[in-house]
Order: sequence, then structure tokens, then C-alpha cells
Amino acid sequence: MRTLFTAFLLLTATLCGAQENTTPTYGEVISRYEAIARSHAKTVRLIETGQTDAGLPLQLLIIDGSGRFDPEQSRAKGDLVWLIMNGIHPGEPCGIDASLRFAEKAAEKPKEGLVYAIIPVYNVGGALNRNRTSRANQNGPEEYGFRGNAKNYDLNRDFIKADTENTFAFAEIFHAWQPHFFIDTHTSNGADYAPNITLIRTVPERLHPMQRTVFSREIMPEIFRRSEAAGEPLLPYVNTRGGVPETGIYAFNDLPRYSTGYAALFGTMGIISEAHMLKPYPDRVQATLTLLETLESVLSERRENLVALKKAAESATAAAKEFPTAFRLTDEASTVEFSGFRADTLPSKVTGLPRLRYNRNKPFTEKVPYYGTFEAERFFTLPAAFIIPQSQKEVIARLEANGIAFERLEKDEVREVTARYIDTYETVNGPYEGHYLHHNTSAFGKKVSVQFRAGDVVVPCNQKGNRYLAHVFDPESPDSFFNWNFFDAFLMRKEYFSDYLFEDTAAEILKRNTMLAKKFEEKKQEDPDFAADSRAQLEFIYKHSKYSEPEFMRLPIFETDHF
Repeated sequence: MRTLFTAFLLLTATLCGAQENTTPTYGEVISRYEAIARSHAKTVRLIETGQTDAGLPLQLLIIDGSGRFDPEQSRAKGDLVWLIMNGIHPGEPCGIDASLRFAEKAAEKPKEGLVYAIIPVYNVGGALNRNRTSRANQNGPEEYGFRGNAKNYDLNRDFIKADTENTFAFAEIFHAWQPHFFIDTHTSNGADYAPNITLIRTVPERLHPMQRTVFSREIMPEIFRRSEAAGEPLLPYVNTRGGVPETGIYAFNDLPRYSTGYAALFGTMGIISEAHMLKPYPDRVQATLTLLETLESVLSERRENLVALKKAAESATAAAKEFPTAFRLTDEASTVEFSGFRADTLPSKVTGLPRLRYNRNKPFTEKVPYYGTFEAERFFTLPAAFIIPQSQKEVIARLEANGIAFERLEKDEVREVTARYIDTYETVNGPYEGHYLHHNTSAFGKKVSVQFRAGDVVVPCNQKGNRYLAHVFDPESPDSFFNWNFFDAFLMRKEYFSDYLFEDTAAEILKRNTMLAKKFEEKKQEDPDFAADSRAQLEFIYKHSKYSEPEFMRLPIFETDHF
């Protein structure tokens, strides 16, 4: 009997341990949220929003102590809305579990003036695609979802290009509730260190200056202080440049393709939590839960200030015309106290070549450089309005999804506008999230006369989405619509010429256009390759003649100073 009892205890311990190292399936997650909503019907509601690529709706849990469940009423009452997103990468599910525990607790007694908006699992398709092996470097749980969504996109690269239904569903949530603060929960890959969790904060310089100071000097330090006081010390995300953390930690440039960079375009402060992949799974869940509880207290105490700041920033953004659209990390460094493990280099048992190993028998704590200051390296000035031909349906759909107001022309008309022409650009060699992304783009503006048609779209640049407009319509911005290949059809000429036939036409053009003839001769003198290439010379003349098609290299986004 004693032997059987001992065996029972061992089996029970094993099962409990297994349960601690597991995460619920997608269906189990939604069932638990449905139970929370049923138990707290007056203050909790589970809402189906837009569709996902998996054919299932995106779910949103709202905890609202006032029982309004209405974003417009919440704004009118001065509530602070904070959005928690989980499972963008379902192989990193600690946020899914932590948010369940957090929601169960918050539903009992929500903080006054806070509206909790929780996306239980954003990447539904990835959550349904469970496996045990895709996270090769991760310490549990036993089974988890996959990084790619149902269309095999990484959703944390999709917020600008919006190739997925998930992203449109997220935009519906984001622009309906207009959160003041946003957290996206993840699990890290990379170096080994002591804390259970690190944070990526949105580049403060992306925010309006009046928000930037409060975010970087008040909110973030207080999150770090309170989390450590609660037993979960934090580090900035450990992003090194090919070395070990002792040589320096570099802040992550969260471009608008990423969740927090996107949120910042609309004045929403944001962080990404990165629980440490090598820590036991229960510890990662607890660290994420502690962070959510810390955020709750910080946001609750600063509710009125953060709400007022966002409102003021939106008004200032609507009145502004110039915005930074590209940033670079400076050499300015502060220090952070880093607790980690010394790195050794030893022969690999696999390759026989040197390999890196973090030696947990050699812990250390010391100040290390932290490079966290960005500066704008490009600014873009908005016109009074953009005019977009109705043929650009993909662009117009994304503007509409992102709450951008626009009107349509009521009649055909010719307008004098500024067009942007692509001068030079480079393209990546391999596919990146379904695209061959352009970069190092340069463009120039030119006054042109364009025939517009009734139904073409006019986008006034006097709205709180101005920062978004600057980023997507500045072709030199890293995440512009141009760089994401929306306008590649305009990079290819549709009509051509035959050299032997155009020779006589070219001679006649130079005879009539003395200024062009002068530029032509100067270029031959300055460029020996050009002087030796007859086709290039004819191309030069063709390009500067009336025969060159006006749409070639011209973006179908036009700027007007009259609206």
C-alpha cells in the first residue's frame, strides 16, 4: 500500500510538473475567456472583431469597470485604454498564459478609469498549428504554436504592408479603441543572462515631443523600478552587435512594420516584453504577469496625465506638417546594470571550430554601455493634401483601415500638382515576408499637370494620422508604400523605341532643344562610359523628350498645396 501511495505521489508530481510546462490550446484559451466574461457580465465582454486568415474571427476581451464597453464613451469620460496583445508569435505563449491569469484577477476589481483591452491570441492560424520542435532554443512549454500565420506571414512585420486579414482586424481594434498604451508579449532569442524578462520600448523619438519626455523619463523608469521591487528585475532587450552583452546593448529600432513602431505613428506609447527563452516556462509566465500588474499600477496612477498628453499630441500632430521618417542610433551611451554570465570560447564538438558558450558557473553584475538614443536622419514635409487615383485600391484600403479621412473628387479635372519620381533604389536579393523590399531609395519632386477623374481620392493632411501619412508616402522612409513594392509597376517602362528609327528623331530633338543639346554634350564630356554607349545616349534624349511616358518612375501619389 505504501509503495502504491508513493507511486501515486510521484505520478501526481509528474503531472503537475507537466501542467506547469504546458500552455492551453487556442480553443481552451477562448473557452477560459468566455468563462471570465460569463462570470463578470457587468464588467467583462468578449467581442468578435474582424476575420483572420485562419477563417476564425479575432477575439477581444474588454474589461470595463463602468460597464460601458464603448470606445467613444470611454474617450468622452477620460478613460485610459491599454491594449495587451498576445500570441503574435504563438511559439512564444507566456503572454497568453499570463494574460489569462491577469484577466481573471483584473475582472474581479478593475481599476477605476482604466479600460483593459486584451487580444487573447492574435495569430490564430499559428496557434492552431501546434508542434514541439519549431522553437529549437526554447526551454518549454512542451507544445506550442508556430510563428507564421495561416498564410505563413510573420505578423510582426505586417503592420504597414498589411498582407493579412489579421492585420486589418487588428487595425479595426486599434483605431476603434485608440489605446493610450500598448504591450505586445513575446519570448526572446539571443544571449543568456540572469533576469527572466527584458523590454523593447518604442523609439521615444517616434512620439510627439510632449509624450516623448514623459514616456522615456517617467513611465519607463517607473516600470523598471516597480518590477524590480516586485521581484522581477528588468533589462532593456539584450541586442548586441555580434559580440557579448558586456561590449554594449543597443536599443532596437522598431520600424513601423513592427507593432510598437506602428502604434507610435498614432501617439500610442508601447513596449514589447521579451521573456527569456532559457528560463523555466512557469518563471517566464510569472515574469510577464508581474509586468502586466506593474503596468496596471503605473498607468492607473498616471491616467489623467497620459490621457491629456495623447489628446494634446493628436491635436498638435494634426496641425504639424514636418515629420521625421527615418532614424539612426547615435553613439551616445548611458549605462545599465547587467546581470549575466561570462562568455567562453571553446572548440565545438560538432564542427571543431570555436563556439560561444555562456558559463553559468561564472555569474557577474556590472555596468555595461547602453546605446538608446536615436536621432532623425530624414524629415518629410506634408502637402496640404494628397491626391490618389482610384486605381490604387490597395493603398486606399489601407488608409481607410487606419482611420485616415479622405474625400472623393466629384468631377473630372486637371490639376497642377507635385509628383514624386524615383531616382535610385536598391532591392533585397531574396524575398522578405512576401516582398522584395526596396531600400536606399532617393526621389525628387516635380510640378506636373495631371488629369484626375471623379472618384479619385483626396487625403487632407490636417488629421491625427499625419505621422502615418508621412511615413507611408515619403518614398525614402524605410517602411514607405514604395519600399514595400506597392508601386513596382511604375518602375518598368511600357513603351520603347528602336535605335535605328529613333536616331533621326533624336537628332531633330537636339536641334530644336538647345538646352538639352548642351546637357547632352556635357554629359558625354564628363562620363566616358556614357560617351562610348550609343544606346545610353539615345535613352538620355528619349527620357528628356515628349516621347517618354510620364508614368515611368512616377509614383501615383500626388501632392497639392490647395485643398
